[in-house]
Amino acid sequence: MAPDGEPLSRRSIAGVPVSSGPPDDCVAAIDAQVDRGPLRLGFVNTFTAYLLARSAAYRASVRDFMLLNDGVGLDVVSLIKHGCRFGFNLNGTDFTPHYLRATRHRYRIYLLGGRPGIAGKAAAALKKAAPQHDYVGVRDGYFSAAQNEHVIADIKARGASLVIVALGNPRQEMWIADNLDQTGARLAIGVGALLDFLAEAVPRAPLWVRRVRLEWLYRLLLEPGRLWKRYMVFTPLLIAHTLAERAGLL
Repeated sequence: MAPDGEPLSRRSIAGVPVSSGPPDDCVAAIDAQVDRGPLRLGFVNTFTAYLLARSAAYRASVRDFMLLNDGVGLDVVSLIKHGCRFGFNLNGTDFTPHYLRATRHRYRIYLLGGRPGIAGKAAAALKKAAPQHDYVGVRDGYFSAAQNEHVIADIKARGASLVIVALGNPRQEMWIADNLDQTGARLAIGVGALLDFLAEAVPRAPLWVRRVRLEWLYRLLLEPGRLWKRYMVFTPLLIAHTLAERAGLL
């Protein structure tokens, strides 16, 4: 690990710095940054990268985040742009529970996002997986801009030190960027579909599928109506953009 606690690998993807390294090194780096002050943590997959490449406002919203690499598609992008893949796959679905099990911190955790009832079930699952933390509150993701102040007040009143945010991209990162400081929490993590998986509202791919890094295909077959554009349109467009960038056409 680098002396300042950063993961060993850091490279630019879609105009933002993406970090990677052995999971335990990343846990140590996150812990070290939390010691220094509030930390915003996110994950960049090809869909996120596509949105980042197209939106300067989205890139600006994550400028203070630690961003970790997520998925085989981002490996392809890294290979095209930098000539090498990432050494580790740090998808939020697996890394976030790993972080909660391995961190030296003891958090008061608030879960924000998902359909009504999902966050509560996810909190129960995390309590079994990482019982050293206190799970102090949950709230579904269906709240208006007018209700946002109430959400922030609830997080603060419960003394949460970690907010797990599952509002989808780019909403979750923008929410974290705009609101973390007001909550009083030390860490916020944007986790995408993690709460749905923990609550068993959406099944995960079998372990062997995950090991050969085809979970994206499993999810596409499971939810084609929702995900076909993400995997069949946006990912190829991102790869084409990266190729054009590598060729000096952009």
